Amino acid sequence: MPRIYEVTFENVTVSAAQTLVSLTIAAGVRTVKVKRMRVGATNTSIPTAQMLQIRARLSSATFTVGSGGAAATPRPVDIGDAAATATARVNDTTTGTTTGAFTILEETGCHIYAGYDFSYPQGREPVFGGAEAFLFELLSTVSGTCAFSGGVTFEETGG
Repeated sequence: MPRIYEVTFENVTVSAAQTLVSLTIAAGVRTVKVKRMRVGATNTSIPTAQMLQIRARLSSATFTVGSGGAAATPRPVDIGDAAATATARVNDTTTGTTTGAFTILEETGCHIYAGYDFSYPQGREPVFGGAEAFLFELLSTVSGTCAFSGGVTFEETGG
């Protein structure tokens, strides 16, 4: 039975490009379907007007996580569900690497005042598993002091 989980980060001061969320899963355990990605400014005063570069991508082989951020525990949307099999990191300032190649799923921009919130259409969600990974990244260096909140919603199936 599929289960839905969220990985979030809250009010994180960002001054450089970074991996906002990365998701990995052990080989042969389950598959992950990415449902939604979001990021928005949470400053209490208006940040410098600017555009943000956003990218989502999948690794095609074994993924090694980045550094500078922290481990995050995916939380089930239904509080009665079991813990997620996927592991997550948030806010890594050094991006992860793969023994294969990366496939870009989404590369876009948004204004910092509007933020970014994207849900994949049902049936078109990217799926990965087997030591592969999903990365949701901020590619641009921001001007001024900016605090962001956001996250990734995903579904685990199989196993």
